[in-house]
Amino acid sequence: MRTTDSLEKPLWVFLLLLAAALRLVGLGAAPLTSAEAVQALAAYQTAHGGGIPPEAQTISPLLFHANVLLFALFGGGDGLARLVPALCGVGLVLTPLLLRRYLGPWGALGSGLMLALSPTLLALSRTLDGAVPAALGVMLLVGAVARYLDSWRSAWIPLGGVGLALALTAGPAAWGLLLGLALALAAGLWVWREQLPWVWPMVRPALGRALAALALGLFAFGAGLGLHPAGLAATGEQFLRWLAPGGLKINFVLQVLSEPLILLTGIAGAALALSRRHGMGILWLFWAVVGIVGAGLAPALGLAPALGLAPAPSGQPQGLPLHAPFSPVLWLLPLAGLGGLAVEALARALPQSARGASGWVYGALSLALWTHSGLVLARYSRYGQPADLLLAGFGLALQVLLVPFFGIALSVPEGGETPEEAGRRALLFVLYRAALVVGIVLLAATFAAGWRVAQVCPGEPTCAPGAVSDPVAPDLHRLAAETQRILTQTPARGEAECRLRLAHPDPAVAWALRDFGGAQDESCATAAVIIAPAGASVPEGYYGTSFTLRRAWSPPRTLHEWVRWGLYRAPLSPPPPADSVILWIREDLTSGGR
Repeated sequence: MRTTDSLEKPLWVFLLLLAAALRLVGLGAAPLTSAEAVQALAAYQTAHGGGIPPEAQTISPLLFHANVLLFALFGGGDGLARLVPALCGVGLVLTPLLLRRYLGPWGALGSGLMLALSPTLLALSRTLDGAVPAALGVMLLVGAVARYLDSWRSAWIPLGGVGLALALTAGPAAWGLLLGLALALAAGLWVWREQLPWVWPMVRPALGRALAALALGLFAFGAGLGLHPAGLAATGEQFLRWLAPGGLKINFVLQVLSEPLILLTGIAGAALALSRRHGMGILWLFWAVVGIVGAGLAPALGLAPALGLAPAPSGQPQGLPLHAPFSPVLWLLPLAGLGGLAVEALARALPQSARGASGWVYGALSLALWTHSGLVLARYSRYGQPADLLLAGFGLALQVLLVPFFGIALSVPEGGETPEEAGRRALLFVLYRAALVVGIVLLAATFAAGWRVAQVCPGEPTCAPGAVSDPVAPDLHRLAAETQRILTQTPARGEAECRLRLAHPDPAVAWALRDFGGAQDESCATAAVIIAPAGASVPEGYYGTSFTLRRAWSPPRTLHEWVRWGLYRAPLSPPPPADSVILWIREDLTSGGR
């Protein structure tokens, strides 16, 4: 226990630095998507004296007010627009500390590590979206309630109220999380209903303080400290947006395949929670199941228009932020908590099993086989040779044979053990070591996938298809740089000359060129530079250069493609352009033309 206490604080500091580095470094590497750009443009216009646009009523009040403040102080930028979700992602990694009593010291660390490295949560943290801030708010609520019930200290109550306000103002994803949590708590209250008569009198006095903290949080996050009272109406509309049918079409299979570490450890933790009747673990399990079903039920059935609660999104303007009914945070949060239970059980069991050099020998052999299988799969992903797949399968078969081999070799009775006790001890020893090695392999694979999502392939459709919809290609940054170069080298003929026209701009394009004062009406038909979607007509006397706006991509179909995507998040050849934008330059601006 002393070893755990001495290591715990440095490990949490390292985990904090790791989470911050993965979320903050290169935050603006990928251009804002259209949905992100709508939110950023609304905040940018408000911060720079343009008034509050109508879009402010349909986006996250929390992110809108935070970005208005950031843009007013520091100007604007892709990374700055995403700063609040990224910081919330860092905070989310630390929330298992609030549940340390239930998860254990190693379980809380394991849960935090999974939240830090999750490729899906990492992609969402680096996106101007309310899912991660909503998850942070819900976890603060859960942690505050748990700590209050443990200590009966009323100091934890305001944290829960502020967390709930943070979630409600962050976006529609909060309602899916809260529905799953509410149903899980309802099931728990039914199971432990005999204890309610003495618990309720102790909880009731705290509700007033919680409501006061909630009201203060709504005033700060939802109304912008009173500067934007209409934000409270936008907070209420988040519930209607969650009920509305449609939304982002995100491949659930890719979500699951992107998270093998959380998925497998969560399943192991669920089995432990059921076998040991772990109260918090059973609530996590119920939350994981009910959260997904409850979040998708109303949108899938299209109940909102039928009840007159929300219009169907058929007439939705281009780029208006949509929510995903099956947001990944709905099941990632509870599964990460269950995974923490599995990590804690493994950490406690390892010192109690057989000791000596046998564990190191098994670990070295198993890791060598895993490394060999990984290298063979990497070659298969490139060349698609069936022989490599068979060789990788042979390596996995040897992994399975290692278990009975070491089990038999170590089943010699020691001291007064019976043969049955010796066999059980040897089998547990091998199984625990095998679980440890598999965990190390999954941890390395998850870190590699998260690193690619954060630093290698942002803006590519294959990078995070389970979290980011319709990413914008990095070519948009080149378009902005080229536009700036041309306009800088082209002095205006007169004060009335229109230098830049944006014809039917995508919100992402309008955001990227926000500083150039581009007009969007027909009176600017003879501008020095025209930027228009591919296929749009422009007057004669212009020549153009095409820039990729988005790339097309479809999910893998063959095993070869699946392996390639799993290892590298990339196909064999770059995806073709799906949408392009043309930079048109007036011919008289060419060399010698003026």
